[in-house]
Amino acid sequence: MKKIVLSLSVVVSLFAGDKLLTFSEAHSILKESVIYDNPALKQLINKGRVKVKGVEKQDFYIITIQTPNGSGDIFITKDKKYTIIGRVINNKTKEELKPKYPFTGSKKIVENGIMFTFGKGKKDLYLVTDPECPFCRLMEAKTKENLEKNYKVHVILFPLSFHKDAKAMSYYILSAKTNEEKAKRFKEVLTGNKQEIIKKVNAFNKTLSKEEKEKIDKELANSRKAVMELGARGTPSVYDENFSKINWGTLIPKGQK
Repeated sequence: MKKIVLSLSVVVSLFAGDKLLTFSEAHSILKESVIYDNPALKQLINKGRVKVKGVEKQDFYIITIQTPNGSGDIFITKDKKYTIIGRVINNKTKEELKPKYPFTGSKKIVENGIMFTFGKGKKDLYLVTDPECPFCRLMEAKTKENLEKNYKVHVILFPLSFHKDAKAMSYYILSAKTNEEKAKRFKEVLTGNKQEIIKKVNAFNKTLSKEEKEKIDKELANSRKAVMELGARGTPSVYDENFSKINWGTLIPKGQK
């Protein structure tokens, strides 16, 4: 059996001239990996529910697997003898190696997943966020003024299943009647005392009818489709006007830690 190297950090050079692989090429390379021994994965790929992309580097391939629950990268050596699962970091730049793909998905699906928009700027940003995510709370604290002033932020809510109160928070936010009120509740949830917020949203949600919750569930289904279309790996994930992923840390004003 081919060996799997878990959670590996290695010396990597970011070579120029990376080659984007076609689906057929990426799929063929993936077939050589032990990952492909999973019959469920094969079935989902054949049904089109899982997307496969790839980049050819000098010494290995980066294969991105996009599923309805998120996406991830695996690394396969050029001789196809080894599969590497985990993070690959450039020891010089200290940056994690991630493939950059041009967006080839459906703009309409992404736009249908937008729950509300805030900000007075002219530049568009697309934000995939979980209202209970601690890193999303950190991003809000660090980037608030910059985003409000310089960007128009389109929010795609993505309550993660392992955050037990994220769904209730989403109901509270999305039950608001206007775009402005949704944005206000969103910021309230991200900046308020968490325990107090949880008490408030749980009490509020008891007043929502079954029909109101079903309506919000349909909206959240659209947001999940948008997340898959963008290939978001977690929260927060930020994309520019071309749907290219950017590091949210670059949105922190200079001089602010």
